[in-house]
Amino acid sequence: MPWWLSLLNSSLGIISAGFGVVAVIRPQTLAPSGCGEPGRRFYPAMYAARSVPLGLLVAVVVWLAPAQQSTVLVLAAAAAAQLGDVAIGVVHRIPGMVVFPLAVAVLHLACVIYLL
Repeated sequence: MPWWLSLLNSSLGIISAGFGVVAVIRPQTLAPSGCGEPGRRFYPAMYAARSVPLGLLVAVVVWLAPAQQSTVLVLAAAAAAQLGDVAIGVVHRIPGMVVFPLAVAVLHLACVIYLL
């Protein structure tokens, strides 16, 4: 994989992990308005439990093993997670949860195709 694709994937992995951290620290930043249920940190914490390790894994694996099958699997899993976020964003009509994750998923899938 060219260095610039590795850099782009790595940067987006770190940004995705950062959104997970923000979700835990300030859930109201990412949650739609009106989500004031008593366990309002529960779902952001669940999101962070997925996005932080997966985002950091993407950030690292593209540099350590850019042409191995493990890289393909990690990028495919990250793309699937992002597409899940897109589906949730579409259902709940949250444009910010559609545009960025869709762009990240497309990049990850393009890199998977490139590596195959």
